[in-house]
Amino acid sequence: LYYFPTSFSSQKVLLALYEKDVKFKPKLVSLFHGQHMEPWYVKLNPSGDHVPVFIHDQNVLCNPEKIVDYVDEHFDDGPCLVPSQTSSLGQKVAAVRGQLDNIPVDVITYGIIFHPHLSDVGCRIPFAVQRSMRENFARRLRYLTHKATRHPNLRDGYLAKSQTAAQKYDVITDEEKVKGQLEQLEIILEEMEGMLQSLHESETYTNPDIWLFGPQFTAADITFSVLLNRLVLLGLESRYFPNYKCPYIDRYYQQLHRRSTYRLIQKEVANMRLTLV
Repeated sequence: LYYFPTSFSSQKVLLALYEKDVKFKPKLVSLFHGQHMEPWYVKLNPSGDHVPVFIHDQNVLCNPEKIVDYVDEHFDDGPCLVPSQTSSLGQKVAAVRGQLDNIPVDVITYGIIFHPHLSDVGCRIPFAVQRSMRENFARRLRYLTHKATRHPNLRDGYLAKSQTAAQKYDVITDEEKVKGQLEQLEIILEEMEGMLQSLHESETYTNPDIWLFGPQFTAADITFSVLLNRLVLLGLESRYFPNYKCPYIDRYYQQLHRRSTYRLIQKEVANMRLTLV
């Protein structure tokens, strides 16, 4: 697994691997140092995405959702993360998962970094890292174009990455567009609160931990868990799921901290800080 611990997409894949108890060889790709733009990595992942890349039995996968599907299909240990869509549960999981996976988390993250006053309590990413992220994003377009010229055999991959970066930059530097994305996210979180409330009020489940579809932790829960973690990092939890407004999401987030696989993600991030130092 080629990944970076703080990457949203990487965290989704890591959580799936931990849930399925899959042993894997970790290969760190530092987004802070631009390793995702080096030729050796672009050969692995020529698309506009950064990380992760998962390799198994000569299969190379770059899309995080497809990696989660693959891991669930090919490894039997752990819970079933992606129920069959021939079942009612599978259809519900697919619908919610698709809705959550379409949230432009990169735009929201960088939107807060470029417009920090949009965070209710202040972004919790260290200030020096925020500054580095702003500067690196601005330089990325020039660097990718330069790399496309230097490596004509990888030109299409570099231009794809450049186009993706340019589209995101246009949005994240426009405060009104960022506000629009934040407002759309508010609607989605209200829907998640309603789902969880219905589950709790049904009194169908005796398990103290109730996830999006009951006691079973699914691929939709993976995305939702990582999303909540990112919102807290950006200082947005008081806007999206304060206890007085969204008690069921708040309860979900509290029980998430008791889940051993989620704690492994936190350990990955802590270890990464030491690695960077």
